Amino acid sequence: MPKIVGTRERVHQPFYDSLIRIDGAGDLRAGNVGVFGAVQSRSQLFVRQGADVAVSNLTTGGFFPSDQTFVTLAVRVWTYFRFNAESPRANAAAAQQPIGSQPQIANVAGAIGTVTADRIQRVHKLYHQAENQLFWQFIAGDKPQLTTFTAYTPAAGGLDGFFADTRLPRANNGVPTSAALMRLARPILVPPRQGFQVVAIASNIGQTVGASLIEQLNGQVSDLDPASVITSGVQGTDGLTVPGSDDIAKDIKYLIDGIHSRDVL
Repeated sequence: MPKIVGTRERVHQPFYDSLIRIDGAGDLRAGNVGVFGAVQSRSQLFVRQGADVAVSNLTTGGFFPSDQTFVTLAVRVWTYFRFNAESPRANAAAAQQPIGSQPQIANVAGAIGTVTADRIQRVHKLYHQAENQLFWQFIAGDKPQLTTFTAYTPAAGGLDGFFADTRLPRANNGVPTSAALMRLARPILVPPRQGFQVVAIASNIGQTVGASLIEQLNGQVSDLDPASVITSGVQGTDGLTVPGSDDIAKDIKYLIDGIHSRDVL
């Protein structure tokens, strides 16, 4: 399709890429879950090709195609965590209990309740850890343009309102209003055919069990793992961390917001 020479259109279009977007049902260190493997302490964003729109809306990795340009006016970091108490594994295990085994069902139900309380605490901890342990470096060309931590770059959007059900904790990276948007003092220009990327850097606070955001994102949980509790009806006691799945949905995205300039076809 031919383009109109000398004519370009400028549109407001945010671009985003995901550090992680999983449902928590798998162990990332045992194998990839979709396009995501184990999260590392240093990860590159905006470099994958042709990702699903739920993961990224930049179709070309690391640059804009043709002579397109982008003027970055604001940046955002989106965080979302939620425990799936309706895990299919829990429902399947309950349905397979034999008739007349009410005591066993009661034990399993009590254990699941304990796991739910534990996972709700982990959801809150994930929000806090993502705020203060994740650092973001926006690189255009071969130079870092902006280095921040998550709390400095609020998402300026998300859920808001009152939830009476305390089993559905939710939090936002900043107040979900446009006033919370972190606008840049000077725009960051991504010129034609100029590469760019964002580097996510994780830095733990301390070395104690559960202190690492990377461990939590990868599903390293205590022996109160839902699968083992449902299977045996016995909850763990030692609290040691082991590789596993925690059934916590995790979604972390970095967004560059601004003006996209492209050819007119």
